[in-house]
Amino acid sequence: MDAETVLLIANILSLVGNVIATSAAWLKSKRNILLFQSSNHVLEIIAQSMTAAYSGVAQEAVSLIRNISLVFIKSTKKTPKLIISVICLVVGLVAGVLFNIYLSDNVLYGYLPVAGGVAYGVFVILAFVLTLDALDAELLMKIGIIFNAICWSIYGVFIKLYPVMIFNGVAFVLSAVSIVRISIAKRKRRSLPTADSAPSDPPSPPAGE
Repeated sequence: MDAETVLLIANILSLVGNVIATSAAWLKSKRNILLFQSSNHVLEIIAQSMTAAYSGVAQEAVSLIRNISLVFIKSTKKTPKLIISVICLVVGLVAGVLFNIYLSDNVLYGYLPVAGGVAYGVFVILAFVLTLDALDAELLMKIGIIFNAICWSIYGVFIKLYPVMIFNGVAFVLSAVSIVRISIAKRKRRSLPTADSAPSDPPSPPAGE
């Protein structure tokens, strides 16, 4: 096949994968969500291999391994999830750098998915290990998604996989909207009177009045 046909097929596979991953937002089962996301990773591995985007392939492969591992771990067990997340973060960093150096001629844009993956992984781990309320944990996750989406969107332009650029652009916008919503919710929460600041009941009048 000529280069244009290969690129077209790669874009179609990437589009199908991203549509599948996006549709996971309507699912309730964490297991099904992970399986849908895993399908996207498989298609992205194929698509990015066809466009010689090997540092991206490394990140997709690590994400696939992480998702498959999490499918078989009970949701109540947090320590194994944390260990898997840390291992995948390190493996993704090392593999992404090595793949980019030895398979992609050490192109600068090849480090974009590596940087995005590391940033997202760090924020996820922080949200997992720190003692945070639901809003603060969600805020950390959304910040991580924004960094990851920016890196992958730019990478999508360089490797000419435009669904990667478009869907990560959408993820960026949705995450930015979520951050605004979280900020408003936190501001409202701070403005609510606490038990200590609430005015006390007026004293009772003396007997006989």
